[in-house]
Amino acid sequence: MSSVDVRATYTRFPAWTQHFWTWQTGKALPGQEPLIRHTWASYLTVTLTLFLSGLAVSTVAVAVMFPLWYVVLLLGWVLTVTGERMMVLVIAHQALHRKFSGNAATDRFWGEAVTVLSVFHTFRDFKEEHFDNHHRREIFATEVDPPVQFLLDLGFRPGLTRAEQWRRAWKVFLSPVFYARGFLGRVTSNLRAGTWRRVGFAAWVGWWLSMPFWMPNGLLVLVLAFVLPVILFAQLSALLDRLGEHEWLAPRNPEFGHRFYTAANTNARYCGAPVPARSLPAGAKAVAWARWIAATLCYHIPSRLLVVVGDLPNHDYHHRYPSTAEWTTAAYARQRDIDTGPEGPPYREVWGMGAAIDQVFRAWEGTGTGALSHR
Repeated sequence: MSSVDVRATYTRFPAWTQHFWTWQTGKALPGQEPLIRHTWASYLTVTLTLFLSGLAVSTVAVAVMFPLWYVVLLLGWVLTVTGERMMVLVIAHQALHRKFSGNAATDRFWGEAVTVLSVFHTFRDFKEEHFDNHHRREIFATEVDPPVQFLLDLGFRPGLTRAEQWRRAWKVFLSPVFYARGFLGRVTSNLRAGTWRRVGFAAWVGWWLSMPFWMPNGLLVLVLAFVLPVILFAQLSALLDRLGEHEWLAPRNPEFGHRFYTAANTNARYCGAPVPARSLPAGAKAVAWARWIAATLCYHIPSRLLVVVGDLPNHDYHHRYPSTAEWTTAAYARQRDIDTGPEGPPYREVWGMGAAIDQVFRAWEGTGTGALSHR
């Protein structure tokens, strides 16, 4: 964790840019108020627009293959993966907490709809994993928590060195078996569902499977516009998210009590790095700015768009207040809680998606397999 107030270093940029930096980093400034307050309907509209426009852009690029079509395809992939992860991690997530629209039937409908479009597990299975298990005090972050079981099943283990955990991560990132098992799990979940869910899933997947029979370059459209972003890239995004989501298997702090039992295992995950200081010598300043710009464009913004999407940077606030209606403005709500003096223990933060994962690997490095015990 950084001892520098990273977000404060961004205030050297003009005031009118600060809402952009709040979105990019995920962290609001003290006293800052939201520029936009989405309703559930406007948030849904924006998210579906991102996802569907991404699919459309990719499809047209591959079908027509105009000059530089592959550059446009990259844009389509970013839109598709961003929209898909927001559909699952924000819309379906808030729906299973019954906080998306405030209406149980509406939440269930959109929870089912976005998980069909994402070719994700059914809303019922997602709710069982997350709401009925992950959020339970006796299960959260232990070896029986479903995300921990998912990571253990992939070969991540307490007791392995940090270098071994990272080598394991790269093997999984590149493993066809990992993607095949993930896809099989999604399909199986849908095939076990009720009639209307199976019909919706079959219609959506069938539409894309029909592409090779009538769309120009149809087989490539199926693979490049649908399978890669919706199945493979989203699967990789989900793994990167889970690896750094919490300090899995870390001991809890009994002083935090029952209400804030997640605080010792949960940091905010922000996407950014300290802005180079004005006081640096000219040469060092040029090098520092080149590194900062490269990291922002090639690492932090892609992390924010493709992995730590929506309100995920402030996931610690969600676990402190899972029933909050301020999920569309979580960054500002978390900062307001800090500004007024947090009701619970002090908040913690880590800067950089990779740093969040590395923190888990470092913790596991010094832990034997004996850590796999109920608490």
